[in-house]
Amino acid sequence: MYTYYLFIINNNAYKMYKNNPNYLYNILTTLYNLKSNNLIYGINLYNNICDTFSVKLLNNYLNERFYIRRYKDYILLKNTEEETKIKIKSSRIVIITNKRIPNIFRILNIYNKKIFIIDFKNKEYKWLNDVLNINVNI
Repeated sequence: MYTYYLFIINNNAYKMYKNNPNYLYNILTTLYNLKSNNLIYGINLYNNICDTFSVKLLNNYLNERFYIRRYKDYILLKNTEEETKIKIKSSRIVIITNKRIPNIFRILNIYNKKIFIIDFKNKEYKWLNDVLNINVNI
């Protein structure tokens, strides 16, 4: 199983880190490991580099477009080849899947072209466009 964390990177941070994703990875790893007593710092850091997801819009789109099972805190997309759990939060999306590149990545790439993906467990990170091998000039 793969666990991916997706973040929308704001315009300024995107320009700075597009060609240096290792810096962005280090910043987001700091946020991921941040203790609750540094919450104000974490919020400020997040707001300086990230934009938020529209939870309602994404949930509505997935409800209309796919056969999904909704659970308390996640959505399940399942077919014969793929099983993907999606937790949509305004700050991030967490995807737990059995596929290296789940189908939801294509939808999210249409939603926003500046999504950064991290697999914290395996210390892997990429821009969503790079994962899908799509050349985008923004």
